[in-house]
Amino acid sequence: MTSLSPLDAAFEGPRIMRRHPVVVLCWALFSLVMLPLLGLLAKMVLSEQQRLAVTQRQASADPRDILDMVSQLGGMMVLLIIVALVLGAILSAAIMRAVLQPEQGRWAYLRVGREDLRLLVVSLIAWAAALMVTVIPGGVVALGAALLGGTPAAGWFTFLGGLTVIGLSTWVAVRLCLLAPHAFQVGHIDPRAAWLLTHGQFWRLLAMLVMVIVMCVLVSILGTTVSTIVGTVIAGGLEDPIAGGPAASHPRLILALLANLLLAPIFLTLQAVIVTAAPAAAFRQLAASEGSSPHP
Repeated sequence: MTSLSPLDAAFEGPRIMRRHPVVVLCWALFSLVMLPLLGLLAKMVLSEQQRLAVTQRQASADPRDILDMVSQLGGMMVLLIIVALVLGAILSAAIMRAVLQPEQGRWAYLRVGREDLRLLVVSLIAWAAALMVTVIPGGVVALGAALLGGTPAAGWFTFLGGLTVIGLSTWVAVRLCLLAPHAFQVGHIDPRAAWLLTHGQFWRLLAMLVMVIVMCVLVSILGTTVSTIVGTVIAGGLEDPIAGGPAASHPRLILALLANLLLAPIFLTLQAVIVTAAPAAAFRQLAASEGSSPHP
């Protein structure tokens, strides 16, 4: 069986940060420029009520919430999602290029080309798979629980059905986690080949993904802590600007908000590096062991 080191793959992101700090800073600057542009586009195409709905749901990655939001906001929301996916694909391609093609380092690995388009399609495939293994089975479980409502079997059906949906979603997510780096490196999208590449590696890949999630949580905690400290130091003891009042327009509060605005893309980029680099490193290990690491 091909050997895969979950620890080595999971820590590929931190290694990139250590080896290429300037490159990671360029990626953060890319995010810093693109996120306000995306926000400006949202302000142009969405009404105030629609933007409020997006703000209330922005922390959710549940495909059902995304579908509900899209159905409420209409075609403009679809446009915003596509733009966000394109920007994410450009950044993901740059990170994978740093892992799989380190010699292509010009322009901080940022390009606009076929690789980005393939990663965009992979994102759509991933969402479709998530809908198939999460929304549809979840709907079946919810329907069954409703039909069994008031009976002793309803609780057991909901519990076992929920475990089944979670298990199925986890299994499919792990088996498809190498689809993006595989499509990037071989030059075409082949879900079957990427699926077969994970054969016999489920538990190692799951361990890698668990470590990636833990590191992302730690980065999130670090980002929140740093933002809080910076805001406290700059703003001093002034009241919350959201609450309004004279302090809301105080220069120190404005500086604190700008500082947090600058910090947010940095920590989001660090999380993107961790999440994207780990599967790419796992693919590199498996492909090298099998003697098949083609370039597009």
